[in-house]
Amino acid sequence: MIIQVLLISGLALCLVYAFLQRRKNRLVSRTLAVVSLAGIYLVVDPDRANEMAHLAGVGRGADLIVYCWVVISLMVSVNLQFKIMALGGDITELARALALQEANRSASAATPGLGAQDPGSSG
Repeated sequence: MIIQVLLISGLALCLVYAFLQRRKNRLVSRTLAVVSLAGIYLVVDPDRANEMAHLAGVGRGADLIVYCWVVISLMVSVNLQFKIMALGGDITELARALALQEANRSASAATPGLGAQDPGSSG
């Protein structure tokens, strides 16, 4: 009974998070909401998880849920890795653009000092 309260509370928090993220990423928000609602349903009625597990060829409902969680976690990890790699590329591009901008600014600040004296008029 205690574990059911803890699981439902955690899944309800996930549901609230999904609701709060609905404007930022609809796909992630909806997926998280569906998974949270399905999780709450399976916690309330664990016999359904056992039935689904037997249909999938798994011994227990809890095992099926753990297998699904592992697959979802791996997908999230791969997605995060791709995002991190993309952000690394963005940071590299920004650093290059900033370095070029600073170099141009330094060169343009140094150029007027050189052009102030006309080399032909000093003779």
